[in-house]
Amino acid sequence: MTFKKNWEKKDQYFQLSYDEIVAMVQQAYPEKKLLSYQSISGGCANLNVQVTLDGQELPFILRIYLRDEEAAFREQKIAHLIQATVPAPEIYFIGEMGSLRFALMQHMEGCTLRDLLLQGSAFNMHELMKEVGLMLSRIQSYRFDASGFFDEELMVSRKLTQEDYALFAKDCLLYPTTQEKIAKSDIAKMRSYFDEYYFLFPQTNENHLVHADYDPANILVTQRQGKWTISAILDWEFAFSGSTLCDVANMTRYAHHMPSEYEEGFLQGLEEGGVKLPKNWRTSAHLLNLLSLLDMLTKCPLQERPKQCKDICELITYILHSLDDAF
Repeated sequence: MTFKKNWEKKDQYFQLSYDEIVAMVQQAYPEKKLLSYQSISGGCANLNVQVTLDGQELPFILRIYLRDEEAAFREQKIAHLIQATVPAPEIYFIGEMGSLRFALMQHMEGCTLRDLLLQGSAFNMHELMKEVGLMLSRIQSYRFDASGFFDEELMVSRKLTQEDYALFAKDCLLYPTTQEKIAKSDIAKMRSYFDEYYFLFPQTNENHLVHADYDPANILVTQRQGKWTISAILDWEFAFSGSTLCDVANMTRYAHHMPSEYEEGFLQGLEEGGVKLPKNWRTSAHLLNLLSLLDMLTKCPLQERPKQCKDICELITYILHSLDDAF
């Protein structure tokens, strides 16, 4: 289940009718006729629909925000902020229909890096992953006044401290899903690691732009002149101000399932982009991945998402073994 490939998707549980799609599109373009539409499978949190309108050469993406409706405004402003250096879809219109917040955004060409990596075709993985590292160096070059979470205007409305990471992780250990799926001995071990090594979580003074879901599923690639290259970075809804290590952790979470060129190229790109990782970066990445996986596990109903729960638990087991070896 590398890179969340087989996780249960949002379009398995939530669908829009034709009339609902037409009503959303007409809020933005009342003079345009909907010619066709199709759901884009792959989103675990939100629903994405490709729509083609009369008189438009290229399709749009209709994005329905099912987890956090305020994310539409953050994604719109982030795309505007980074447009000079990082390819991200522009959001043309944000609207509401009933209880649903939606956006019409730019359609970006390409397939996901995840699909390319998993389909087994021959290509220069090291060079493409180096570009992924260089792209992250551009993302992290944007800085903010403090470390924390954004409001609709990309202002840090809730600050984030080093202690917050460890406290949140330990709170996740108390959730029923965690208690049900993770062995008590492993829960105790994680609690011990979070207590003893909380100083390896990001510090309060780290205030870089963090994508927060920077992995191959959210990177589009396309072939240009016979070479695979990045065409877009998608899904900025979780973005915040903090440490680049959070994105490094995401990108290396499944590295043990990939050839060595995957991680080596990524790290080389970071270095060439001027990102200097701390000495204990890998241990910090393991702790950050534990935190992220535990957070996802708390939101993962076993009956609805058995594949997702299984993959999360397997990743937690792998990380704990790695930390055991490190300590």
